[in-house]
Amino acid sequence: MATSSNVQSANHATSSTESESRIDTAYLISIRGILKYACLLFCFTAFICVVSTPQCSGTHLFLAVVTFLVMIMQIIIIIIFVFRLKTKFPGIDFELLDIFATSSDALYLLIASSVLIHYCRISGQLAGGAMGLIAFLFLVSDAVIIFLAQRKETVSDTNNQDGR
Repeated sequence: MATSSNVQSANHATSSTESESRIDTAYLISIRGILKYACLLFCFTAFICVVSTPQCSGTHLFLAVVTFLVMIMQIIIIIIFVFRLKTKFPGIDFELLDIFATSSDALYLLIASSVLIHYCRISGQLAGGAMGLIAFLFLVSDAVIIFLAQRKETVSDTNNQDGR
């Protein structure tokens, strides 16, 4: 009887450890996570600024759509890394997905914000464009960090293979 209760308590401890390990809390407070949250915050602010002010020849819609799509893509990437989906799908290179999505999102934000700032003179639209440029800076820094981390892994893997 005592052994069965010990087994049950050991299984319970194992299952609670497994459920805790499903969420990567280290990613939430890492530099990459903080950059993604900051990008989300500034994209949301740019979206609100652009949508809540009077229209400006259609360029405001371009930035509104881009910021909305950037927010969706960054939320998907955060979910992938926080819930450790990369371990459940080992055939997909989520690091490559992250650097590609982050780089393309940064490019879209740069173009949309620059076009909006150049063609619109409404203060809310200009504020939205400025917030888009700040979100662009966060995305570029995130892409650089991802690239440097991938490069470091590649160099260390090459050094380990040469040592054998």
